[in-house]
Amino acid sequence: MDPSADTWDLSSPLISLWINRFYIYLGFAVSISLWICVQIVIKTQGKNLQEKSVPKAAQDLMTNGYVSLQEKDIFVSGVKIFYGSQTGTAKGFATVLAEAVTSLDLPVAIINLKEYDPDDHLIEEVTSKNVCVFLVATYTDGLPTESAEWFCKWLEEASIDFRFGKTYLKGMRYAVFGLGNSAYASHFNKVGKNVDKWLWMLGAHRVMSRGEGDCDVVKSKHGSIEADFRAWKTKFISQLQALQKGERKKSCGSHCKKGKCESHQHGSEEREEGSHEQDELHHRDTEEEEPFESSSEEEFGGEDRQSLNSIVDVEDLGKIMDHVKKEKREKEQQEEKSGLFRNMGRNEDSERRAMITPALREALTKQVHAPRERRLLQTHILWN
Repeated sequence: MDPSADTWDLSSPLISLWINRFYIYLGFAVSISLWICVQIVIKTQGKNLQEKSVPKAAQDLMTNGYVSLQEKDIFVSGVKIFYGSQTGTAKGFATVLAEAVTSLDLPVAIINLKEYDPDDHLIEEVTSKNVCVFLVATYTDGLPTESAEWFCKWLEEASIDFRFGKTYLKGMRYAVFGLGNSAYASHFNKVGKNVDKWLWMLGAHRVMSRGEGDCDVVKSKHGSIEADFRAWKTKFISQLQALQKGERKKSCGSHCKKGKCESHQHGSEEREEGSHEQDELHHRDTEEEEPFESSSEEEFGGEDRQSLNSIVDVEDLGKIMDHVKKEKREKEQQEEKSGLFRNMGRNEDSERRAMITPALREALTKQVHAPRERRLLQTHILWN
C-alpha cells in the first residue's frame, strides 16, 4: 500500500475553486443585491406606515435631523412706508400706520424720501412682495416738500422717459395718501395725485384708492386731517389683511388714472373694475393715448353713419373724413365765438356790479362832501 495515497491532497480542491471562481463571484453579487433590495423595501414600508399614522395637519418634514414646518405661500413679505413731510405731520402718520401694520405680524420700514434714492432702489420693489405706502404733503404753490422734491422730480421724468417704458415697475404694489388744504383748491393734494399717477404710468399696481387728507376742518370729510387719515388707515389695514391671505378685494384698479374710482356711483365703471387685472397693459395703452379724431358717433350725421356701416371705397372714405374734419372745425369756431361772447357778458356784468356797490357809493359820497364841510367849518371859525 502506497503511503502517499493516504495523505490529503489539497491541490485538487483549490484548483477546482479557481476554475469555478466566476460562479462564486456571481453568487456573492446576487446575494448582496438581494440584501439591498430587501432593506429598501423594509424602509419604504416603514415610512408609509408612519405617514398614515400621523395626521396631515401635524405632518412635519425631517431635514438634517431637525423638524421644519412645511413652507407656506407668502403673498405680502412686508410694508415700506415712505413719507415726505415739512411740519412733521406725514412723519407722525407714518409712525401710526407702522404700529397698525406691526399688529399683523408684518415687518415694517419707515423711510424718509429725502434719504431714499429711487434710481437705485425703487426697482427692487418689483420682486420684493412688499406693499409700498407713500405719505406725501403738498406745500406752497402745489410743490412737494423739500424732503420729497428729488423723489418727485425723478418719478416725473421716469414716467415720460421712453427708456423706462410702461412696465418698468410692473409687479410693484403701492398705496398713496396725500396731505393738503382745500383752501387752495387749485393745488389741493396735487403732489399726492401726481405721485399716484406717475407710479401708475410706470406699471405699478395700486392696491387701493388714493386717500386725501384735508387740513381745512370745515371742508374735511371727517372733520380733520387726522380723522381723514384714520378712516383711510382702517381701509388700508383691511385691504392688507386680504392681501396676506391671497384674496383680492375690489378696489381702485391699477389702470385707473385718477386713483379714485367712483364705482358706487356709476354702474359702468363698476363693471369695468372686475376686469382690471386682465389685459392691464391693453387698458393702460387705450386710456393713456388720446385719439386724434373722436370715435363718438355724435360727430357723425345720419348719412355718415350709414355709409360707415356699409362697405366704403377708399375715395369715398377720404371724402367722409374731410367732411367730418370740416364739421369739427366749424364746431370749434362756434364754441370759441360763444365763449368770447360769454366772457364779454361776464365782464360787463362784473363792471356793472362794481359800479353800483353800496360800499363804493358810500365811500365816494364821503369823499365829495368832506371838503365842503371842511370849508364851511373854516368860514364859521373865521367869522366867530
